[in-house]
Amino acid sequence: MAASAVGIITLFAVVLAGPLAWAVATYVQSRRKAADGAAEASASEGQVDGKETEREEMSGVAYTLSLLGYAIGLGNLWRFPYLVGKWGGGAFIIAYLVCLFVVAIPAYLMEMVMGQYTRKSTVGCFKMIHPRWDGLAYGQALILLLVMAYYNVLLAYAIIYIAGSLVDPLPWAADSKNYFNAEVLNGYDDYIDKGLGPVQWKLALALLVVWLIVFASLAFGKKILTKVTWVTVVGPIVMLVVLLIRSVTLDGAADGIKFYIGKFDGEVLGDLDMWASACSQILFSLSPGFGTAITMSSYTRPKENVFRTCMVVVVCNSAFSLVGGFAIFSIVGNITFRLNAAGGVLDEATGVMALTTVAEQASAGTGLAFIAIADGMRAFGSGANAMSVLFFSVLLTLGLDSTFCWAETFVCYVEDYCLVKGGTKPAHWKIVGCMCAVMYLMGLLYCTRMGIELLDIVDHYCITYYLLLAVALEAFMFTFDFGWRRLVVHVKLATLGNLRTPLGQDVVPSFFWRLGIHFTMPAGCLFLFFYIFSSDVAEPYGGYPGWLQGIGWFCLAALLAVTPLGFVRSLMSGTGSTLPPLEQEEAALAAALGIKSTLPPLGQNEECTI
Repeated sequence: MAASAVGIITLFAVVLAGPLAWAVATYVQSRRKAADGAAEASASEGQVDGKETEREEMSGVAYTLSLLGYAIGLGNLWRFPYLVGKWGGGAFIIAYLVCLFVVAIPAYLMEMVMGQYTRKSTVGCFKMIHPRWDGLAYGQALILLLVMAYYNVLLAYAIIYIAGSLVDPLPWAADSKNYFNAEVLNGYDDYIDKGLGPVQWKLALALLVVWLIVFASLAFGKKILTKVTWVTVVGPIVMLVVLLIRSVTLDGAADGIKFYIGKFDGEVLGDLDMWASACSQILFSLSPGFGTAITMSSYTRPKENVFRTCMVVVVCNSAFSLVGGFAIFSIVGNITFRLNAAGGVLDEATGVMALTTVAEQASAGTGLAFIAIADGMRAFGSGANAMSVLFFSVLLTLGLDSTFCWAETFVCYVEDYCLVKGGTKPAHWKIVGCMCAVMYLMGLLYCTRMGIELLDIVDHYCITYYLLLAVALEAFMFTFDFGWRRLVVHVKLATLGNLRTPLGQDVVPSFFWRLGIHFTMPAGCLFLFFYIFSSDVAEPYGGYPGWLQGIGWFCLAALLAVTPLGFVRSLMSGTGSTLPPLEQEEAALAAALGIKSTLPPLGQNEECTI
């Protein structure tokens, strides 16, 4: 093996793409401000009703980039195509879009508005709305710890593959499945009398590199993070376009695309497991329920139009998944073409070679990215190293964006806690450094020989379950303690006088948003929560050994035990909401508009109606 000049040059180009885009955007923005007099910027610069804000703020561009990076993650380019392949092509896409509109979008807007309104992280936000909800906030803080510990191990896989892409020939060219299972994971052949096993040094070293990148990006403030996100947000988009243009020209690409958008298995629309997968996919992608959108929105300018930002992020996130599917299924179609041209695959039942299908190759689970697609890189011939660098760099940068937001959210929890207790807040870089060190040590559990199985268990029992529960509880919190009227008034008051919305932003159509927040969000999420629970009780998840199942159930039980603590403390202390009176904000809006308030009096049960 020798170093690949093409791979090394491509890696340098990937690293430089983001800074160049940032430099161009900065130049364009400076010219625009000079031409327009920066009217809107000055109106938004940390003031509400003439009062200075104390919280550190992000510009509108930085806020949008952060949320885009947070939403567009590994699941968009890895898990989404796998689920499309598993659940019958177009039928899953329909279910995904339905869950997007009736669950995810209302939840996302709700969190963004609550974060901007309270100007606090999730814990402070929920306490301000009503102290009975702070147990939910602490539960969300715990799942942040759990997800950060295992999620970056997936990025460590990408680091190993990027390093391998700099070698010619590709180290997995002979047998991609054996390379992933033996060289990367060194996993066990069976689970009989096996424990987690020793830590694998390659994974541990790659994981260290990931956390060093996170530390360097977060430790020195949001200005540095904004520059980094130009690399990690713009880079994947550019690389995806290149990958898409090249992959659709491969032999067999048309068959893959035909399966992706042309196959429709209507029967699976009646399968509740498919709906659970679709809902979990969009929730994990946009990630309401983690509390990150609340915390990130608390840093945006008080005059920022979060309604518009919500629409931009939602459209871009789903578009990335849908467009990325064309690239992935083009490569899967080529893999199928090459396998069939070579005689097919071995049928273990009959012991003879048989032709394979796109559906079979697309249902490879975790191996879709690190086995099937890695093997598909060989189809690019002399450009295999370059395309391999592009693909795995996309995976890495997509994952880093999500990690940045999760980590920044947790750091914000710590900083706000220190301020509430009245003590001296430690230096930002010290908090970030301690968090990265702890997360790295926790992540070593997933670098063991059975680490990927532990990862799957924690992801299923903690993240899938708790996201569904958290979104449902947030809907109840909003309905009974925050209120639809408060959201409408805040969005309009916050955007009043902006250049694009001189009369304020209206949240329309009102019926759609209220239907989602008051009904489909809690009902759909709770139904799926109990459906998955009953399925796991009837048949243990994934066929894993009992001790691994026990870890999953224990972690879920711990999260569920934390959630009601706020209700108990609230009942004992008798404390209530510290939100300002709604009538005060309605009067401020009416005064700003120069009219009498035309909104009807707030009925006792109005927030519960659709």
